[in-house]
Amino acid sequence: MTTNTILEIAVCTVTDRPAADQARRAAMAAVNTYPGFVSWRALNSLDQRDMIVDLVEWTDKESADAAAAKVQADPAFAPYMAATTGVTLMQHFETKGTI
Repeated sequence: MTTNTILEIAVCTVTDRPAADQARRAAMAAVNTYPGFVSWRALNSLDQRDMIVDLVEWTDKESADAAAAKVQADPAFAPYMAATTGVTLMQHFETKGTI
């Protein structure tokens, strides 16, 4: 049985990757309690030192949208947002199955 979910992909730039990684871990712990949260994979580019990617999976688009609004006021996200200097891509994609 395949369950379709929403995958949020955020490609960001940072100036201080260790600080961003620490702030990201705190943000990940907070979002783990949000309704509709499934998983979060944190990626760091091997080729571009200032690039990181977050892959966040949600049960549905409504949960993803609600979380996007909630992080703006969540104090656990403030250090992560401050560590991010730019967002190259922020999109939601519907999954169509996995193997």
